[in-house]
Amino acid sequence: MKVYVISFTKKGTLLAQKICQKLERAMCFSMKVVQDDIEMVTSLEKWTQKAFEEADGIVFVGACGIAVRAIAQYLKNKYQDPAVVVIDEKGQFAISLLSGHIGHGNALAKKVAEITNGTPVITTATDVNGIFAVDTWVKENGFLYLNKQKAQKAMKEISATLLEEKAVGFDSMFYYSKLPKGLVATKDCEVGISVSIYKQNKIFQQTLALIAPIVHIGIGCKKNTSFEEIEQCVFSVLEEENIAIEAIEAVATIDLKQNEKGLLTFCQSYQKQLNIFSTEELSAVKGDFTASDFVLEKTGVDNVCERAALCSAQNGKIIVSKRAKNGVTVALAMKTILLSFS
Repeated sequence: MKVYVISFTKKGTLLAQKICQKLERAMCFSMKVVQDDIEMVTSLEKWTQKAFEEADGIVFVGACGIAVRAIAQYLKNKYQDPAVVVIDEKGQFAISLLSGHIGHGNALAKKVAEITNGTPVITTATDVNGIFAVDTWVKENGFLYLNKQKAQKAMKEISATLLEEKAVGFDSMFYYSKLPKGLVATKDCEVGISVSIYKQNKIFQQTLALIAPIVHIGIGCKKNTSFEEIEQCVFSVLEEENIAIEAIEAVATIDLKQNEKGLLTFCQSYQKQLNIFSTEELSAVKGDFTASDFVLEKTGVDNVCERAALCSAQNGKIIVSKRAKNGVTVALAMKTILLSFS
């Protein structure tokens, strides 16, 4: 987390330095003191604009009023704004002012208070009531969603339901640890959370449909296979299996294909990491595979797509065996995960 810390007095600057020394990736700024490890600020307005563009978190060492006036014109929404924490120059109270959950403002306030031996001041309703914070959980687990607006609306509804002490349903295709208070493992609720890899996974009347990006695509192809042919084959399989492209974490293949332009273009177009494995690595993978003498002759291994997918998924499990179309072979493997709420 990249944090910018700014102070306004000599005493405040000493505290800012202490905070920066304890936080990773923190930079110290001051409107009062100039030192080698402190950058002088002459315009708070310009500095705040820069901080909003560059930093993940901002710490104001001073009065809340200063921070509020400084950040007001740059506020967008809780999904884009950085975390903002205000701490008095004696280090007594670290106030989470902005983006407490998604921006990790609450966590930053707690960390700053720990550094100064102060008290973190947290005002988000779910926290003060000891209730499950769904937006924080979603971000910490790296879940994705197909429709941002619907997901944001659903998260608000879930928080409101929990605050009213009503049950929120929970459905998952993955194993999970003990559910937090308020979540119930049932589909018989108006509001609920669904975690899967599928495009269509609306379980409840108001569903927060989350996608876990844990699927790995193994791809084999003939020399000079086009991007369009690879794309068509991949999406044909995803469509048949109702799997969301957002669930794909990475693409995998054999090192003989690592420079295939069509494959590289596919990965770049969909922003997927390409994992490359040698013949030896693929051969060492254990399991039942769709063997091909032709592939063995050409590559030295009896199957590329299934073995590559499994290698990339760190020996998870094959969920879609080899499919072939226009000289392209595709297989899908999924990591084994355990959902946690701690």
